[in-house]
Amino acid sequence: MHLKHNEPARYADREDAGWQLAAALRPVLNDVEPLVLGLPRGGVPVAGVVAEALGAPLDVVMVRKVGVPEFPELAMGAVASIGGTLETVRNAKVLADVRNADAAFARVAEREQEELARRELLYREGLAPLAVAGATVVVIDDGVATGATMLAAVAALRAAGAGRIVAAAPVFLASAAETVHGSVDELVNPWSATDLPAVGSAYRSFEQVPDAEVRRLLQNARGRSLGTMTDYSELPESYRAYLAGLDDSTAAAVLPVFKQAVAGGEHGVLITTNLGPDTQAEVSGEVPFGEVRETVR
Repeated sequence: MHLKHNEPARYADREDAGWQLAAALRPVLNDVEPLVLGLPRGGVPVAGVVAEALGAPLDVVMVRKVGVPEFPELAMGAVASIGGTLETVRNAKVLADVRNADAAFARVAEREQEELARRELLYREGLAPLAVAGATVVVIDDGVATGATMLAAVAALRAAGAGRIVAAAPVFLASAAETVHGSVDELVNPWSATDLPAVGSAYRSFEQVPDAEVRRLLQNARGRSLGTMTDYSELPESYRAYLAGLDDSTAAAVLPVFKQAVAGGEHGVLITTNLGPDTQAEVSGEVPFGEVRETVR
C-alpha cells in the first residue's frame, strides 16, 4: 500500500511532524503494536514522538550515507546495521556519473562503516538492540531525499528477519517514494514534495540533532518500556548474563534495580550479600553503567 495524503503546510518542527506521521500510521498498523526504529540523527526525534503516540518501543537502525566525494550530500549509496547485521546499498544512477565509481564507493563506504560503529556504541551506551525478528517494524526518517539510506535500513532489517516493514517519513522528495515503495510492505507518505529542493524545506524549524539528544530519546523510551518488561531481553548483555546465573526468586527480587539502572543510563548495580538467603541490590554511582559489582556484608 502506498499512502499519499493531501499536501500539508510546512511542519513546525520534528515533533509536529511526528504527531502527524503517527496519525497517518494508525490505520496502516490496524492495532498491531510495532517496533519503531528511527534513522539517526534527524529521524530519531520524529520516531520518538511516533513511538510515544503508539505506545510502542523505540530503537534505531544505524545508517550512514555514502556520499559522492566532491558532493557529500549526494548519496551514491548507504550502509546500515542492526544487531550486528551490516548491509550496503548502491545507487546505480548516481554511481554512473562518478569517476572511478567502484574505488570511490569502497573508500567512502569504509569510512562511513567506521563512523557507523562509533555511533552504535555512542547512542546505545550499553543498551542491547531490540529484537526485530518476526516483528512489524516501522522505520522512520525526518525526510527522504533519494531513498538510499532508507533502502539500506530496509535491507538490514530484511537480513535480520523482520516480519513486516513499514517505511514512513513526513516528506519524500522527488521520486524517493517510488524508489522505496517496492522494497517494503507498506509506505506511509503524507507528503510527496516533488518541488522542494531539500528535506529541511518542509519544516519551519529544522535544527541539527546532536548526538546527546539521540541518546536521551533512546534512554527515555527504553525506561518507559522497562516498566512493563517481564523478561531480560531489553537489558544490556552484561546484566542479562548476571541475572541468568541467579535462581528465579533472587533474579525476580533484584530485577527492578537492573531496570532502574538502565532507565537512568548512568550507573551500574551493586549487589550486597551476607552469604545467606538475603541479597540486596542498588544502583550505585561507584559502579560504571553496564557493570555489576558484588560485595559481602
